[in-house]
Amino acid sequence: MPWSNQSGGGGGNGGGPWGRGGGGNGGGPWGGGGGGGKTPPDLEDLLRRGQDRLRGVMPGGSMGGGRGLLIAAGLAVGAWLLTGLYTVAPQQVGIETIFGRYTGTTGQGLHYNFPYPIGGVVKPNVGQVNSIPVGYRAGIGAQGRGRDMPEESLMLTGDENIVDLDFEVQWRVNPLKASDYVFNLENPEGTIKALAESAMREVVGRRNIQPILTNEQSSVAEEVKAMTQKALDDYGAGVTIPVVQLVSVNPPPEVRPAFIDVNAAQQDAERSQNEARTYASREVPQARGKASQIVQAAEAYRTQATAEATGQAARFQQVYDSYKIAPAVSRERIFLETMERVLGSVNKVIIDQGSAGANGAAAAGVLPVLPLSEFGRSAQGQQTGGGAR
Repeated sequence: MPWSNQSGGGGGNGGGPWGRGGGGNGGGPWGGGGGGGKTPPDLEDLLRRGQDRLRGVMPGGSMGGGRGLLIAAGLAVGAWLLTGLYTVAPQQVGIETIFGRYTGTTGQGLHYNFPYPIGGVVKPNVGQVNSIPVGYRAGIGAQGRGRDMPEESLMLTGDENIVDLDFEVQWRVNPLKASDYVFNLENPEGTIKALAESAMREVVGRRNIQPILTNEQSSVAEEVKAMTQKALDDYGAGVTIPVVQLVSVNPPPEVRPAFIDVNAAQQDAERSQNEARTYASREVPQARGKASQIVQAAEAYRTQATAEATGQAARFQQVYDSYKIAPAVSRERIFLETMERVLGSVNKVIIDQGSAGANGAAAAGVLPVLPLSEFGRSAQGQQTGGGAR
């Protein structure tokens, strides 16, 4: 025993864990033992008092009857039924079950279902967009630096090269298929991550490394998103994939400088192609305009030549009709018009062989002709010179 129960005489020290007994200073947790001190409360007395108070509030004043037991049982059942009330938040849906079997979906607000263990309610968050990194882990703490996961990020391309690819998958619960998410998907993040990584490896394995590093990153992300969504729909996961985003796409560190040079050359080629397209877009319309101008000029010349030929043919036909009526007159007229057209612009000397001189001898037959044309040209030149002065 850790203490002694022996007592020593009138002023002895009583044993026990609370100190001395006897002599009016008995020990105990409530202040003392015998000898006029306080005594500990009696447990039976406390139970008796509680029963008396319960009889006072019960009908008939007795706990022995069955009626009191029924009322107590009814109160307990009522309290148990009240535990079936539950509230659904704005970004949640309620999935109700009875004995583990799905019975319905509830929206925002206060609802009721049978309480546990008969019924149950699961409330998945359908408004939250979750993110899963693949190939890296986000930094934790003040440094905020990510940690690379080469076993996830290194992938083999279609031309047997290796690319270091980190990407992020964003997913959320489909509000219309929340029950599928609750019952068909045990580990959402693990399942989505495995499907997305498998889809990415398949898409990268069908492409060469150069397009993946340069101009096909958006198409790779869209194709991975479609493949992951299709697999999740086939599983009945109740999950939608709104975005698949490529975080970084790089060649392995050992060959990264060479790929950087290739990328720079690719950019130069694209710039040259853009400049060529710009030049073509400027020169081609000008050439087309010149070609259209030439075609229009040719058409105008054709119209003019056709009209002139038609007019000449009509005039010849009119002359021919006149010639048939009076051939001699028509020949004389044609001769005179031709001589007028030929001799009208040259100097002319008229010789009359039948004329005689003043002394009766035959002169040369030359008649003086007044050069009216010379006078006309001289007058015109004087007018022009006077105007110039």
